[in-house]
Amino acid sequence: MNIELLRTVGKVKNYRQGEFICVENEEGNCAFLLLSGNVNIMLRSFQDKPKIVATLSEGTIFGEMSLLENKPRNASVIAATEQILVLEIEKTNFLQILKSEKEIAYNLLKTLLERMESEMERMYRANIAYVTEFRRNKLYQQIHGLSCEQFGTIIEKDTDNALKMLKFLSHSLAEINQQFSC
Repeated sequence: MNIELLRTVGKVKNYRQGEFICVENEEGNCAFLLLSGNVNIMLRSFQDKPKIVATLSEGTIFGEMSLLENKPRNASVIAATEQILVLEIEKTNFLQILKSEKEIAYNLLKTLLERMESEMERMYRANIAYVTEFRRNKLYQQIHGLSCEQFGTIIEKDTDNALKMLKFLSHSLAEINQQFSC
């Protein structure tokens, strides 16, 4: 990971436990790389029954979904540990990082895929048909089998296709969160 490049395209910020890093339904104009600590991804954070759908740890990118889809944030992110350190990456620099830092792009792909797998596992008994259908999707199957090197090659040769894969996972995850998070 090219730390020097990251420093030129983002700002390091500190958060304390319980602080919101980003809030659902706000416009997303940046993504975040978690440098230290853990954060909780929360749905319905300002309602009676908020729900933590994931806990992310160091090295994870979050807040990317609104950038990939140009939509408001679909979840809030809250500092889960005492001290949180994140690199805030402006939207204009986000694609530059994905293109130049293949490892970060692949980590994003794997993070989205892991979130999808976790949600599908959680909802499998409640909606076997949806999960089965999703796992049969050709794009999902292609993504599922990619190595870091293969995804890096796709980024170099066909950036639009790489973004299509990321958007597919992002959109699918948002759809699952909306429909099945009750």
